[in-house]
Amino acid sequence: MSSLAILNPLTGLQSFGIVPSLKLSGVMLPEAPIHLPLRRHIGPNKGFGARHIWAEHRIEMERSGHISEADVPLYVLSIIRVGTPLYFEGAIWQQTRLMAVRSATGTAVVEFRERRDASVWSVVTAFSGTKTHGSRVGTVR
Repeated sequence: MSSLAILNPLTGLQSFGIVPSLKLSGVMLPEAPIHLPLRRHIGPNKGFGARHIWAEHRIEMERSGHISEADVPLYVLSIIRVGTPLYFEGAIWQQTRLMAVRSATGTAVVEFRERRDASVWSVVTAFSGTKTHGSRVGTVR
């Protein structure tokens, strides 16, 4: 299982955008980049990262012209862009997740991860649905 971040095909960097510093459920979270990890797909609605997105949402991706697993980063970029609204529904089991919803293309779910060297928002999944949940708390920078 790899947690290495996939490079953004447009910039060559690991970042797919920046989540600004936010106060969520009384906790202040620092500004942090959004990374797309390779990770893995475990089963229906279980998994994380690019492999999970392809396994779980392949048909949706193909409908939008993304026809291979190698296209997952481009699919994520079609959703996560500068200005994409961020929504917070609440923390669950020590996980803080946001929904990045672009009404024309879909939703990406990102989870806050604290690492020894830096904090990041890691892409959990991305799909074509655009229904928002929770309160708007900011936008991708």
